[in-house]
Amino acid sequence: MNNLSLFILGLVLIYMPACFSIRPKNDQCFSQKLIPPYPCCKGIKVVFTDRDGDWGIENGRWCGIGKGNSNEVDNSCFSVPLGYRCCESCKVVYTDKSGDWGVEHNKWCGIKASCTPTVEIVENPSQNATDVDVAITDFDFQFLKMENNKKNMLYSPLSIEYALKMLEEGANNNTYDEIHKVIGNIELPKYESIDKSLSLANGLFIRDTYYGRVTKEYISTIKEKYDADIVKDAFEDAKNVNNWIEDKTLGIIKDMLKDGLVKNPNLAMLIINALAIDMAWASQFDCEKTYGETFYLDDGKEMTATMIFKKEVASKFISYYKSDDITALTMDLKDYNGTQFEFMAIMPNENLSAFVENVSKEQISEIDKKLIFTSDEIDGVNVKIPKFKFSYDLDLANDLMKLGIKDAFDDEKADFTKMAYINELYVSEALHKADIEFSEDGVKAAAVTVIAMMTKSAMPRQKNPVNIVIDKPFMFIIRDKNTKDIWFTGTVYEPNLWENDKEEYARSNKMGLAIDLE
Repeated sequence: MNNLSLFILGLVLIYMPACFSIRPKNDQCFSQKLIPPYPCCKGIKVVFTDRDGDWGIENGRWCGIGKGNSNEVDNSCFSVPLGYRCCESCKVVYTDKSGDWGVEHNKWCGIKASCTPTVEIVENPSQNATDVDVAITDFDFQFLKMENNKKNMLYSPLSIEYALKMLEEGANNNTYDEIHKVIGNIELPKYESIDKSLSLANGLFIRDTYYGRVTKEYISTIKEKYDADIVKDAFEDAKNVNNWIEDKTLGIIKDMLKDGLVKNPNLAMLIINALAIDMAWASQFDCEKTYGETFYLDDGKEMTATMIFKKEVASKFISYYKSDDITALTMDLKDYNGTQFEFMAIMPNENLSAFVENVSKEQISEIDKKLIFTSDEIDGVNVKIPKFKFSYDLDLANDLMKLGIKDAFDDEKADFTKMAYINELYVSEALHKADIEFSEDGVKAAAVTVIAMMTKSAMPRQKNPVNIVIDKPFMFIIRDKNTKDIWFTGTVYEPNLWENDKEEYARSNKMGLAIDLE
């Protein structure tokens, strides 16, 4: 099965009654090995079959049945998983890597396997097709799964999406198709920068001697649609670009690019997105309550982590959810001119890596529905969570190629004829760096995506507060509280070492005593 969204077929089949029998928990299935992976079905009711194997739908999501096989349904077609219906006729008007395509009722459709088609060639179906979103399901978490290496990780899905959309604007033919199949018709949110608290900026740096070769239409689109800064630069070194990035990330990310990349005589353009937040908690932590506490590492070992603490908190700004499987905690950051972000930590009670492999937006939404305000607890809630600070460099170019964006990186196949008048550009580098600091004060986080375009050359009583303690590896999300747009997501396997932090904290007479939550 193609690894893109199974959206259309899902709409048709999602409400079908399902009387599933239970499968053994340890019964692995073929769908877990796909990129992106899909969970195994608990039942055995087959609703669709393709080259990968049998598929079912449970809880509104696709899932795999069995080990996989090569059986094909004769009247099915490859396009259904991509979000396009099967053609009624066998008339082929376009062929790509996915298969044969037709057009019926002014919409693209897939040719059935049983057809003996006649061929009529047309150019570039994706750019002429109706506006159907075929983006990869749960794009936000794809890189979390692809680089699930049990170590601290951070990236910004939003930053990557902005950079890819700007790249897509200049792409044509199959180069466009491959990018579009990854990001689809996503509507990117727009934010007004807030001085010293929030920044989101796009930039297009063009070598001054190459500027005349860039199409006026592309420059106009990038400037008007993405509010991008258009900068002519001699590319003598990386100083100007790095200064721009540092400014747009509120001073958090410095020296992003090396001189060697920028001074390369074949470098024509840099497509850049930079974003950052520096926000305080809506409900502040007290530094005097910070202390060294046990954090249980993924390998079973323990470390003493720098743990920040709130005792018996009862606030509308902090929520939680506990079950046999997970512990979740959300904490609001301050409202800045009507824009408010929130931090969410999700700690699986067993294995973070396995949880990350199957995490989805739908799953996060289900957790959202179950969150309880700490203000709803009579005795409040005790909150413990470790400080952490780290940077992460995503292997973005390699990840994008694994997701199907290949021609863009091929100096022979790349087609960016909407970007430059001459078909001579290709993507030489796709870089993504993110940085985060989580502390008693709040969250500082920034990310940069750079795509380098080269030319081809009451009464006292016993209190029982709820304890929410994040003391094992956890996944986190930083998102817009209202729209749920995800700015950052990552994992923490190893937080700050208390031994390195404790000298920074002025201790009271009670210093040295661990806070007893029992």
